[in-house]
Amino acid sequence: MKPSLAIIGFATLLLSACSNQPDAQASDRADGDDAQRAETTCPDDGDRLPITGICAGRAVVYLNAAGGDLPEAPEGCEWVVQETRFNEDVLLYRATQCGEKTTRLTFADGAGIADLSYDTAAYGDAENALKGEVLVRVTGADESNKTANLLRVARGSINGAAERSACKVRNARIDFWPDDALVIDSLSPREAAEPSDGPRTACGPFGLDENSSTFWRVFQGHSWFFRLGQDVWQVDPGSFTLMRKGEDGKWRQAD
Repeated sequence: MKPSLAIIGFATLLLSACSNQPDAQASDRADGDDAQRAETTCPDDGDRLPITGICAGRAVVYLNAAGGDLPEAPEGCEWVVQETRFNEDVLLYRATQCGEKTTRLTFADGAGIADLSYDTAAYGDAENALKGEVLVRVTGADESNKTANLLRVARGSINGAAERSACKVRNARIDFWPDDALVIDSLSPREAAEPSDGPRTACGPFGLDENSSTFWRVFQGHSWFFRLGQDVWQVDPGSFTLMRKGEDGKWRQAD
């Protein structure tokens, strides 16, 4: 017996509907650079980053490294390039990979200041206890005075008027920090260079903390406050680079 036209029509509609269902696993892949996907495989036969589609093995060439030495990866780990959504942009950065686990950050926007926190930490965190810990706080930057906004944020967190007025921005000049790292201190660079009785803190929670890898960077229209703690770094702060997708579908460094 031949199937009726009605049954055939229903089957056609059903197949069409199924074929148009979104592939959840491909949602990030769809954002990737079409031009970069023209080749079916990467030159090293490796994977692509899921959002931009950049070949993971050559993603390092897209980074706008800030200078300074690349931090040493923890024992048994290596540095790999990761990416995280950052509003309409994508943040590229080096992160630790230890065995099958990779450090990844997650972005949360906020009123005036945004956060980058651990989604996973590859080294020494088998129970994912670090998930949600904030590593970086991000606010805007004034094009005419790149340190004005970060100084405003720091002073806004200080109660005492005398301490607020004494706080100034200076270059950090720590060997293994990014070359453009800044700190907010109540002492002048000459005074800060003199020997002290021990590690100092100054200028509130966004200021100097010599007990921690704590500093500011200003780049790509944002002021970035890094608080990386006393332990090994699981992200390379000098590698942070914002990428923006152009009308031609290509991802480039954001202005």
